[in-house]
Amino acid sequence: MRSTIYLATVALIVLAPAPAAAQGNPADPDTREVQAYVLTMPKLRQLNQFFGDLLRQREADPAYQALLKKKKELEALNAKDELSEAEEERMARLEAEIEEAELAEEGPDDDDQSLSAMAQRMAADPRIAGALKRAGLAPREAATLQLALFQAAFTVGMLESGTIKEIPKEANTDNVKFFRANRAEIATLTALGDQEKE
Repeated sequence: MRSTIYLATVALIVLAPAPAAAQGNPADPDTREVQAYVLTMPKLRQLNQFFGDLLRQREADPAYQALLKKKKELEALNAKDELSEAEEERMARLEAEIEEAELAEEGPDDDDQSLSAMAQRMAADPRIAGALKRAGLAPREAATLQLALFQAAFTVGMLESGTIKEIPKEANTDNVKFFRANRAEIATLTALGDQEKE
């Protein structure tokens, strides 16, 4: 559960919609900035601290607790073999309320996918800005760090699946090697290991 929330948070903050920097256009200044970023374990620990802080805030949020309660109720109704008319109506209401709450969590769509825009969105959210400050990360670095980690992990996945045979020239070779060498600790930090086992 925590790993799912963690990855959803990553996607919410940085990867949705996928910025140009994540799409690997070497002419794009943001892409070059992400590719030049050097991953280190101290920085990943700061990122982990940031996400842990966000998770604690979210889990303490009464609106999130209400959403979890509605999901649990919906799950119980779905498990029933037969539903009364009132229960069917309740299911429909719960589904609509859950969808509305999840859309509200996602926030408005923003077509600006630049690192600057992502950093501004992060700085504008008091919960995110506070968690970043406590972790010692600036919003732009947090966005860049996450994308550099994403790119290294994606490249390693492509290599291991046989989709590509060698590290592409546009990838940061040092980050790919770093990811491979520190995979176990990175998986522990980010809970990606738990996600892969689910």
